[in-house]
Amino acid sequence: MRRFPLRTLLLMTLALAAFIRLYFVTHRGERRAERPPPAPASASDQACRTLERALEGAVRAPGNPAASARARQQLDACPAPPVRACELGAALDARSQLEAGAPPLRELLETLCQRCQAGANPCASHVTRSVLGLMAGRPTDSSNLRWYLEHAGPGTPEACAEVARALLAPAALPQDSLTDAQKETLGQLAPVCAKAGQLPANVLHAAVVRGGVPALTQLVQEKPTTESAVLKPDRTVGTPGGEKSFDGQEATGVALAAAPQGERWQKDGALSAVFEPPVRQLSALRVRASGPGTLRAAVRTRDGLGKHDPDTKTSFVDPVACRFKGTGQWEPCALPVPLLDVEALSVFPDNGTLTLNEVEARGTR
Repeated sequence: MRRFPLRTLLLMTLALAAFIRLYFVTHRGERRAERPPPAPASASDQACRTLERALEGAVRAPGNPAASARARQQLDACPAPPVRACELGAALDARSQLEAGAPPLRELLETLCQRCQAGANPCASHVTRSVLGLMAGRPTDSSNLRWYLEHAGPGTPEACAEVARALLAPAALPQDSLTDAQKETLGQLAPVCAKAGQLPANVLHAAVVRGGVPALTQLVQEKPTTESAVLKPDRTVGTPGGEKSFDGQEATGVALAAAPQGERWQKDGALSAVFEPPVRQLSALRVRASGPGTLRAAVRTRDGLGKHDPDTKTSFVDPVACRFKGTGQWEPCALPVPLLDVEALSVFPDNGTLTLNEVEARGTR
């Protein structure tokens, strides 16, 4: 085995160390050249960072014009306020109501609402809390509440979703579950949501057919289609032979009885005609029967709106589409607007039993 002299080993070690040092110096310089210097903070970034402090100053001194002007300057320069600044909207709101003659605070709140994102929007949060409180029986000023919804900005979809869930969907159910105060609030808020395109059309149409909140009728612009055909259900549920009431033959029919109200009674009644998939638009109805009854339309909705069907795992509202006397002759059912996304038509006898000869539904699938 060949041995290197000590001097040779030392020179080799020094050469290796010099190479390693040169490598790191060279590549560190390359990394420095590749990494751009940090950009200076923009004026809007600086304004957003100091906005919270400026708003706190305006809240603490509502009568100080300088504090309000400073907050206004910072807010005008901050296009996307941080969450902590948006959270001060509630304090601005409370302070502006307590302090007479403090319009600058209200103006700050208005601008803050127009810029804060959903989830942190003070006006949208105010609407949601007020609607929930109203459902719990706490009073609210519906006309004042409308101001918050009109200024909710990016939070409008969030606020209108609560209006649809808590107020509009119950207005489309057969039972009159809304109080006068809740109906008034719905009448005030629904036009704002409709203008923003944030009301589900099928639930709105169902609520108009249900009646009870006259202000909703003027929000429906859609006219029934002129092209319609008789709609045949895909199947019937309930009383055996129920398909005879939808076969287009007036001489045939089926006897229906008001059976004990089981789990499916609220949706299916004594007889239910099911459409799979749901009918896109139901524009006209007429009934021929002996004996009085009620016909409900089950309208498919998105999850969380109206009632829940555990069998199909879907949600629906079921307004009364027709009340018939059962004279034995054809009785038209006046629909003020078309019903959309109808998944079933269900018949409920009013006085024990009735003979249902024919139900004619017209629309488009």
